Amino acid sequence: MRLESDKQGPSHIEAAAPEPEIEEPGKENVQVDRHGFALIPQPSQFKDDPLNWPSWLKWLVLLQSAVLALLGPFNSSVINPALLPLAKNFNISTVEASYQTTTAIVAVGIAPLFWTPLANVWGRRTIYLVSTLIGIAATIGTALSETWAGLLVARVFSGIGTSAPMALGAAVVSDMFFLHERGTKMGVWTVFLTNGAHVAPIIGGYLAQAVGFRWCYHLPAIINAFMFVAMIFAFPETLFSRSPRSLSTHRERSYTQLLFSFGRNRLRDRHVHLRDFIRPFEMLKYPSVSLTVTYYFVSFAYSTVLPAVTVAILFTKTYHFDTGIIGLMLGLPLLVGSALGEFLSGPFSDWVMYRHAKRHGGERKPEARLPACLASIILSPAGIIIYGVCLQHNTHWIGPVIGMAVTSFGLQLVTTVTYTYCSDCYKPQSGEIGTLYNFARQVFSFPLGFYAIPFANRIGLEWAWLTFALITALAFSGIVVLMFKGEEWRKRQGPPKFHEDI
Repeated sequence: MRLESDKQGPSHIEAAAPEPEIEEPGKENVQVDRHGFALIPQPSQFKDDPLNWPSWLKWLVLLQSAVLALLGPFNSSVINPALLPLAKNFNISTVEASYQTTTAIVAVGIAPLFWTPLANVWGRRTIYLVSTLIGIAATIGTALSETWAGLLVARVFSGIGTSAPMALGAAVVSDMFFLHERGTKMGVWTVFLTNGAHVAPIIGGYLAQAVGFRWCYHLPAIINAFMFVAMIFAFPETLFSRSPRSLSTHRERSYTQLLFSFGRNRLRDRHVHLRDFIRPFEMLKYPSVSLTVTYYFVSFAYSTVLPAVTVAILFTKTYHFDTGIIGLMLGLPLLVGSALGEFLSGPFSDWVMYRHAKRHGGERKPEARLPACLASIILSPAGIIIYGVCLQHNTHWIGPVIGMAVTSFGLQLVTTVTYTYCSDCYKPQSGEIGTLYNFARQVFSFPLGFYAIPFANRIGLEWAWLTFALITALAFSGIVVLMFKGEEWRKRQGPPKFHEDI
């Protein structure tokens, strides 16, 4: 299979050509995009450099990475509408039955702390394959579990196995695409990541009604197995070292070698160290990361997890819907809102970046992307308030459904822009940043199921949801600060001193 050069990358180099000499980049050989602006980062001369891959291959890998990111939250959430039959089967309460979801959520948050350091040495492909295989086996084990304890153990390993794509996807996008493309491409990945938990209840509710709750575990195992086979033949390694030393000794790899030469795909002179497992938390000292991750995990928790852990209880009490309808009421508005939000987030943030570059002589400043998420300061809190107020006053079910759609729309603006902004600032550390985002999202969301309803019972749904909306709005203040001070702080701190060769 030929790897033709991407139109925006360097010209095609014939496979039979001798190994090229590496030249120091200078103004005379800087490669530019279709607008005449310098490409960031500059691609190498090798056709196995992911930046030089043809567009069709980049999209193929992106879509696989996106689907696998969707399957992580899908795996955790597909059973949610069927917690009642699950509880009856194991003779436990519905509250205890929900622990199988929270158990998976915690595993999904912690496991990438181990996957990411391995992926930065042995490659993204290797970790994707290994983690997916673990996820398949564990999810099948969950479906076959006859004891509650056995099911919980299986859910831990299921979460571990499906977690890697949720953290590494941002790094895969950054490996393949130039800075001016990342908004749109990162948006594709994040819309899948966000909507895994939205698609799941739509399918899970009716699936459990038709063939039983165990098929809520069989189905994700089957889909993951299909993706595993696809990856074997269509997910080449995206990790590529750009250090002068590595480029000077690099031997070009064929498509087959990118798939099956696992040892050769390992980055030279790189090893896994204990410190690598805490690198994601070291990124918190950079305001561009700490302030955006704070806004993201707060928005995620109150815009999508809050409905996920309360709809079944509140809609059953207020509207007396059955399992299938509850799954539809939960998943469809969040899915529609997120999909519509992506039309404005990724492409719009790339356009905002282009307009800034055009006005500033080709300079692409990461902070220029942040205004693309300004609408979220209104949409996310407004949707949360609409949801709570409508349920408090027993309005028609369309009221809280619209609230969920609005807040999901706002969340997608937050997700795409913040992930892309951090990758623009610290591209070599995209893996650590993705892991940090994933960890913070899962850990902050985990206790929501324990305090949201009791808090609402104490002060009323209207005031509880208003409180959550206010917290979300306050978290946006960090984004505002970055718009004015982000560039100054980045330059003062300098880049992190690890992974400089990626």
